[in-house]
Amino acid sequence: MSSGRPELARRILSQGVRVNDEALDAPGSSLQPLVDRLRSAGVGPGDVVVLNGLTGRALVTAAVAAWRLDAVPLPVPEAGEPPLGATRGACRVTEDLTVVPRTGEQGDLGLATTAVLHLSSGSTDRPKATRRGVASLLCEAEGYRIGLALTPGDRVAVPVPLVHSFGWGVAMSTMLAGADIEVTPFVRAGTLARRLDSGEVSVLALTPPLARLLTGARRQGEFQPRAVMAGAGRIGDDLDAAFRERFGVPLLRGYGCSETGGTFFGDRGMGRPVSGVDILHPPPGARGELVLRLPAPVEGYLCDPVQPTREWRSGDIVRHGTDGSVHFVQRVRGPLRLNGRFVRTDGITKSLQAVTGVRDVFLLVLPRTDSPEIEDFHAVVEGNPAGTDLVAALAEHSDGSPVPRVLVCREMPRTVVGKPDRNALTDLVRKGSEAA
Repeated sequence: MSSGRPELARRILSQGVRVNDEALDAPGSSLQPLVDRLRSAGVGPGDVVVLNGLTGRALVTAAVAAWRLDAVPLPVPEAGEPPLGATRGACRVTEDLTVVPRTGEQGDLGLATTAVLHLSSGSTDRPKATRRGVASLLCEAEGYRIGLALTPGDRVAVPVPLVHSFGWGVAMSTMLAGADIEVTPFVRAGTLARRLDSGEVSVLALTPPLARLLTGARRQGEFQPRAVMAGAGRIGDDLDAAFRERFGVPLLRGYGCSETGGTFFGDRGMGRPVSGVDILHPPPGARGELVLRLPAPVEGYLCDPVQPTREWRSGDIVRHGTDGSVHFVQRVRGPLRLNGRFVRTDGITKSLQAVTGVRDVFLLVLPRTDSPEIEDFHAVVEGNPAGTDLVAALAEHSDGSPVPRVLVCREMPRTVVGKPDRNALTDLVRKGSEAA
């Protein structure tokens, strides 16, 4: 039984889509030579191919080349070995499309139907390799095709990192729909705005921070994009209004997880579920953790023994409107373990979030630098709250949980997809502790 990976490559190539103005398999392109080098390096069905630090067209080329050989691409943002024991020693493709042969046997990783492996953000734990199935990618592509009304005549700009599931999903969905893509990484707001104003780009996918930068770019033409979608972050009414005023179109919303791909699309809140996605919880008019039934199985994580399932607990608390729209409230952050014991954190988080001026709270446990066998409990608070109010909020919290050390910052460091950056937060806390 075929994995379906070669069919993904065939479908993309057969439609003649252009990536940065040139077909992937145009005469003299790097696709076929890369396929030949991967084959010579021993890459075959089910093998993992690590795409090290690739961006834009190079990443798309390497992914399609891996699929041609029925292999599984694993995009990672930096060169070197990925932080996953199961893929160490795998064949790698570096930034200049050099192939580094594998250094050992991979073994059976259970990737019979997996199309791609994505590293999770690591915002709540160490990064894990999420498995996206071929069927899941095709369902996501159909959702984007309908949601963005994509046609073969469209030129879709995706100036966000393709190594993350959001950028990857839009780029691959666009090509599977037969539309052309522009995947040059974002450098200057003025350059991208000019392409929108001149009509060179008809559809745009970006993150809210990039949308904010674009609103300040001067107008350089009379065209306006047909559709613009912002994903991987929340969109405030002020940003939506500013973007609409500058470009003449609203910011469409997109939502999804690394494990599922895009699942929501619309013009309010997080949008509404795409075709085939059902909301199991919460019911309309209620608030709670978002639980979905998906049209394709969630395959879980690399080497995860859990069977694929169509039911997915998102880990996000949402408000489900009676009109069918869904609005993000906050992330469910899992239990923390402090010095060998689990800590109840819901009450602490709610108490701090209730303080005037607090926009977000992130809790983490870190070993002491000079005594790593001892762990300390920290809370990073984003916003501009009064210190006395934070102390009072923690004093009123009395469920027996340890009291965290609080560090306040105006803007919490976040990843390129808008999630709290755990590594940067760790550095921030350590610097704050040293200065105390």
